[in-house]
Amino acid sequence: MLSSPGMSSFAQQLGAITERRVLLRELSELISTRRRAAVLVMNIPGHSGTPNRDELVRRIRPFIRLDDMMGLMDDGSLVVLLRNIGEKANAIGAAQRLFQRCELLQIIGRSDCEGFVSFGIVMLPSDIEDAGAVLSRARKAARYASRTRARWVCWSDGPEDLDSALLSREDTLATEVIQGLERGEFELFYQPQLEMRDGRLRGLEALIRWRRGDALVLPATFIPSVESAGLSAALGSWVLRRACRQLADWRQGVVCPRIAVNMSAVQLQGDLVDLVWHILAEYQVRPDQIEIELTESSEVVHPEEAFKITRQLAEMGIGFSLDDFGTGYSSFLRLKSAPFHAVKIERQFVAGMLDDNYDREMLRAVIDFGRKVGIQTIAEGVETPQQLQALRAMGCDAWQGFLCSPPMDVESATRFLQAARIA
Repeated sequence: MLSSPGMSSFAQQLGAITERRVLLRELSELISTRRRAAVLVMNIPGHSGTPNRDELVRRIRPFIRLDDMMGLMDDGSLVVLLRNIGEKANAIGAAQRLFQRCELLQIIGRSDCEGFVSFGIVMLPSDIEDAGAVLSRARKAARYASRTRARWVCWSDGPEDLDSALLSREDTLATEVIQGLERGEFELFYQPQLEMRDGRLRGLEALIRWRRGDALVLPATFIPSVESAGLSAALGSWVLRRACRQLADWRQGVVCPRIAVNMSAVQLQGDLVDLVWHILAEYQVRPDQIEIELTESSEVVHPEEAFKITRQLAEMGIGFSLDDFGTGYSSFLRLKSAPFHAVKIERQFVAGMLDDNYDREMLRAVIDFGRKVGIQTIAEGVETPQQLQALRAMGCDAWQGFLCSPPMDVESATRFLQAARIA
């Protein structure tokens, strides 16, 4: 959607009248040919900290794709035409990535400033046939988002009733998640993974938690809303950045072999490789210190692009493991879709292995298969010494669970690492 660097030659024309004419002409073409695209309008507040028009364009330009088009309107709003955008979730994700990656927008768009950077989105094809009317609808959506303190609003087809249900602000929880990220309400907890043969620390799995008021909210509560709103990429990049920052902090006193971060398969698109590379470089983290856990049950939307991205990341040195193995579809076929070096066996099989013959034989089959093809097996949810003994007898390679430790906050994880057996 939005990536760096580069921009369409249309965006070189900074005159307000020329920009509007070119934008309307291109938008009219998209409308008449019923092309799949999105119109994204940024409502940028004007106050003492806001740069002038040319500076805005110069600072935002590197984060716009070459095939997309950008221009400034007379009222100061910035318009981006996103070509070849088939789903609303992709347009929302593009807006969120632009906000997160452009430091300027974050500075002038913080919640405690006088204004609030917000996005209005209209998907094409639309029921509106006039380019000016489409732009007007997107600008109204952006202003509505600012008034309601939402980062984005997507206006669906329907009557010109700005406050109707057709103006979908999506799930309120998803909006609160984004605002929670900006307010620093999220944190990572860490659960150890141990080698089966000698008890050495294999690494830590990073697990996101949300301190929402006095409550500590688990991901099962908010992840479905994040995914349905197309914000998985925004949350995933935050987790990766925070994990790398923590690895950098731990370099001063403790050793952590690696951190595993969870990622949805829908994130395997766009500029993910560049994003990962820049985050690793920012915190001087080696690629082999990061493992990406892909959820087995999530569908890969663009298999060829996803395969290319996982190969590129693997060539960098990033490790891949398949999470919740056995709960999704085509489990063994999925192992061929990316360079996985490990599979994590879902906790429900571990929980039933001592009493249920099906679970026990499923575990045995996965472990045997992994050994034959050179893929490490990691058992999740190990809670009793009996489970651990049975897994060791089957030849499982590693494990994690409450028998070792529940997920820990940073302070507890630091103390754990200080006492852990690393080498």
